[in-house]
Amino acid sequence: MRRDTEMTHQRTGRWALAACRCPLWIAVALCSPVAAQRAPPSATVMSIPAGRLDSALRRLAVATGRQVLFDPAVVGARRTRGVRGPVDRDRALRRMLAGSGLAARTLPGGVVIIVAAAPAPKTAWPLPMSVEDEIVVTALKRPTPLVDTEMSIATVSAAEIDARGTYDLRSVARQLPGLVAFNTGPLQQRLAIRGVSGTGEATVGVYFGETPINGPSGTTGDPGAFAPDIDLVDIERIELLKGPQGTLYGASSMGGTLRILPQPVDLARASASVESRVDAVDGGGWGGSIAAVANVPLVDDRLAVRIVAHRRSLGGYIDNDRLGIADTGGLVREGARLRVAWAPVGDVRVEGLYLHQHTRIDDGGAWDPALGRYRDVPATRTPNTDRIDLTSATVHAGIAGMTLTATGSHVRWSLIRQLDYTNVLARQRDSMAGCLRLAGLPVGARCSADQMAVFRAYVDARLPSILYQPTRMRSSNAEVRLASPAGAALTWTIGAFMEHRRDAVASYAAGADAATGLLIQPLDVIGLRTIATGIDQQAVFAEGTYEVVPRLSATLGARHYRYQRRAAGAVPIPNIITGTAGLAEQSYAGRARGSNLKSELAYRVPDGPLFYALISEGYRPGGINVTPNLTDAERFYDADHLWNYEFGMKAARRGWSVEGAVYRIEWRNTIFAASSPNGAFNYNANLTNVGITGAELRSTVTAGPLRLIAAASLSDARLGADTVLGTSEGMGRKGDRLPNVPRIAYLLSAEATLPPPAPGDRLIAGIDVSGNDASPTGFNAGNPYFAHTASRTEVALRAGYEHGSWQVDLNIDNALNAVAPVRLFSSAFGERQLYSARPRTISLRSTVRL
Repeated sequence: MRRDTEMTHQRTGRWALAACRCPLWIAVALCSPVAAQRAPPSATVMSIPAGRLDSALRRLAVATGRQVLFDPAVVGARRTRGVRGPVDRDRALRRMLAGSGLAARTLPGGVVIIVAAAPAPKTAWPLPMSVEDEIVVTALKRPTPLVDTEMSIATVSAAEIDARGTYDLRSVARQLPGLVAFNTGPLQQRLAIRGVSGTGEATVGVYFGETPINGPSGTTGDPGAFAPDIDLVDIERIELLKGPQGTLYGASSMGGTLRILPQPVDLARASASVESRVDAVDGGGWGGSIAAVANVPLVDDRLAVRIVAHRRSLGGYIDNDRLGIADTGGLVREGARLRVAWAPVGDVRVEGLYLHQHTRIDDGGAWDPALGRYRDVPATRTPNTDRIDLTSATVHAGIAGMTLTATGSHVRWSLIRQLDYTNVLARQRDSMAGCLRLAGLPVGARCSADQMAVFRAYVDARLPSILYQPTRMRSSNAEVRLASPAGAALTWTIGAFMEHRRDAVASYAAGADAATGLLIQPLDVIGLRTIATGIDQQAVFAEGTYEVVPRLSATLGARHYRYQRRAAGAVPIPNIITGTAGLAEQSYAGRARGSNLKSELAYRVPDGPLFYALISEGYRPGGINVTPNLTDAERFYDADHLWNYEFGMKAARRGWSVEGAVYRIEWRNTIFAASSPNGAFNYNANLTNVGITGAELRSTVTAGPLRLIAAASLSDARLGADTVLGTSEGMGRKGDRLPNVPRIAYLLSAEATLPPPAPGDRLIAGIDVSGNDASPTGFNAGNPYFAHTASRTEVALRAGYEHGSWQVDLNIDNALNAVAPVRLFSSAFGERQLYSARPRTISLRSTVRL
């Protein structure tokens, strides 16, 4: 296994303590990590003299432990009166801003941003739910406004999740052009950013809070095929970090990182909400959901818990004409979370999390477009289930002005995977090798006509069949980071990361009942092979940013890693038909180490846009194929790595924002799927290089009650040379596009705040149009299954009405009832298996907040 490399597009940033005097476009006032123990928010003792407002705001931040963000150009040289004695912190802030023409906005998570006070509108209409220049993110491991974060990052806010009824990764991807989510099987999907998509370890790292979640490896060493799909209940924000990550994130990711950030525990205020929803699928079944959230302080400002419980069902819509079953593909997802936050003293906060989620789908979820809309004729039914249990603990602490963050977590992921195996076995009816195995003849001999007839009868007797794969994954990881005090000319972050992951899968080829299509119980076993794999990974990483001259900063980062792979396989029951006896019981091991780098320059035009240019490196570990009948050369595959070259800009003014980036990615030694000659087994192999050229653009305009968003991404991923490997997608030729990666994706969104029926109410209507162009299903040369997944366009309509603590929302997804293809998949397992968006789905949701 070869040296790997990885990199992140992250930086410690130039966000300063409020006491910082360096000339920044935006200054930040943060609570000093060495401040004294907080007073209760209702009575903070202050001694802030009259004088300049910017200085007073900095003092207020230190005294109250609040994060206060402001633009020096907005605050200017304004002055304020002093605040002394025990004063409520909100009242103190109002007193400081009185008569200044400024206002304070409190954002999710308690961050306060100072903005120019808007004149009273001529109507009583509320403004749209959010503006990009007020979004605060933590991608750089500290709060920064989105428009001043020196990387390509896109977000989905809590308000947007709520308004659109977003609940899974597929619906998130519709809102974030450049993020691709496509099915790899029932309850399975692969994520790709900027066209970086391949088998093996995930190219996109998925975090829930501070915890990275990797999928199981399965039988093909492909954790990337199992992106975790956590139900998006009680989520504060989703951040999509584009480009390699690593110098601020220990669990490196080559294409980018998707961060799902739950709502924080509120130590001071009790709250609760209940949401119920009913769904109707056009031509399909009914569904619905219920979710309850409760935040309960146990000790004021010191200890609190946040509890979430949810259940969601989605109606099926695919008809199995062979078995006479309608509306298959229904899904049920149930889960619960418990979060605990404890602030024992001063700047120490301890957080604990337990998450449980159990998902079930009653069939495969794909259909054959040649038979008509949402129809299929599989010989079997393949219900799948998965269960995720996550436990984590995180400590945040201030040490001598620095910030220490330490996280430890454990993930258990268990699933029952079922795939229709009928076509794979049926294709072997004329296999001479299979006949020789059944007859006990040596390799090179030939079966007689009678012996071949016996073999064909044996195969027919084993049909229909199912590949039944109980799988479990256990992963423990830990990360510790230490960050310098903000405000210095040189800011830095250093950290260390470790991961210990183990997978085990038992792969049964077993008979199914011809009448019901269900797996026969107890199992009618045709063959069994077992696989156990593991990875131990350690890394140290660091990133530093130095202000070379005012408004020009340079960032350097590095990550050094090492890892060890282990794999073992056995065949307790050989499958005579497909030849699994070719896998001898044996253990394998491999290891590698290396490093990856990042460099960046950023310049802020005075009172103008931010420009940045960066070079970053990404990597994925190589691995071991535990697959029958491979040569020694095919048994191992090397790490792949890439270089990302990027130039971007961001600008914002009141009412509008724009950001864009252009990039070039050089991806070497790409890991991709190969298949055995009989199509029964897949394994990983290294291809030649891939070149990706792309661009991204997003613009938001807010004008009175109207908000418009236009976003688009271009990602043209092509082979840079011929590949001599005949893969499951065919022979690759120079210039071929990578499979399942659209070149163009887009989002057009409009939202209007309408005149409400009563003062104080909120009435909003919106429309989203999202889609992408067609993408190839594989490489073209010599591929009998080559086709294109057609282009996709989806229209979603929404309307919401809020009155006091009550809210009612109407959502119509896929309003035009279009066939919106996600992936067309053909292989020895079956041809023309189309995964698509759900038909028109009408949802009515009611929410009450207490």
